Amino acid sequence: MADGTNKDGKPAFDDENTRADDDAPDPNAVETEFERIQRQWRWRTATRIVAFAVILVGVVVTARWLGFDLGYLYAHRENLASVLFEEMLAPAPLWAQLRGDASTLLPAALETLAIAAVGTALGLPLALALGFLAASNVTSAAVHGPVRLVLGGIRAVPSMVYALLFVILAGLGPVAGALAIAIGTVGDLGRLFADEMEEIDVRPVEAVASTGAGPLATTSAARFPQVMTAYVAWTLFYLELNARKSSVLGIVGAGGIGYPLIMAFRARNYTRVMAAILVILVLVVSVEFLANRLRDHLDADRRVSQV
Repeated sequence: MADGTNKDGKPAFDDENTRADDDAPDPNAVETEFERIQRQWRWRTATRIVAFAVILVGVVVTARWLGFDLGYLYAHRENLASVLFEEMLAPAPLWAQLRGDASTLLPAALETLAIAAVGTALGLPLALALGFLAASNVTSAAVHGPVRLVLGGIRAVPSMVYALLFVILAGLGPVAGALAIAIGTVGDLGRLFADEMEEIDVRPVEAVASTGAGPLATTSAARFPQVMTAYVAWTLFYLELNARKSSVLGIVGAGGIGYPLIMAFRARNYTRVMAAILVILVLVVSVEFLANRLRDHLDADRRVSQV
């Protein structure tokens, strides 16, 4: 109304106050919600504390079951210190050992690198094939389920066990090591390739399939281009990992620098042990450096091609 009253003759500001009162939050409702949030927070906090306590008790009990004794380790700390600082890390004896063992350690390091490279190359084709079959967006459950089970079974067995088995087949030497690395590569890379294939964009696949292309043509034209960069990156990463694995396969007679390493341990020649460890360190770091540079180069080419 023009005179400041509503149609009932009451002041208009009374209606505004009434609406404001209706819109104001109910203090009881706010307090109830606050108490509910507090209960949830207390419950989550108590649950986390209990879970942490259970995990901590489980770790302590398991460590005791394994015979883990901090007192024993502390009492024998001088043994490790003497071996480290008097034999393994003494500069002059270590340098003399490196010079004296160079004719043995360098060929063993090259053999280790060859085992890693050949094993990766042998396992890569089968890993690609099984990774393709294990992808749930490529094959049916009747196919990808059993294939994933096979890949899981391969991964469950350590490379050292495969090396022992292949020593029976191929005899002592690097051939057994390369075969062991190849089997491990199939299991691990196959699973990684399958996971990458399942993350692709389905729209290019559907577009190519709509033209009447068959499964192989669809895969080569729409699936593999989306995962090729990731596949190369994973392959290079696994080459680094295989170089580390190959360095210890010689412990079971499968070639590489692991053989002189284990022989030095058995002879308690810890200076020679450290010399072998340094060669392994240089080998692994060099492979990692080259693999990273190659990945960077491939990423740069990919970015240029996308411009």
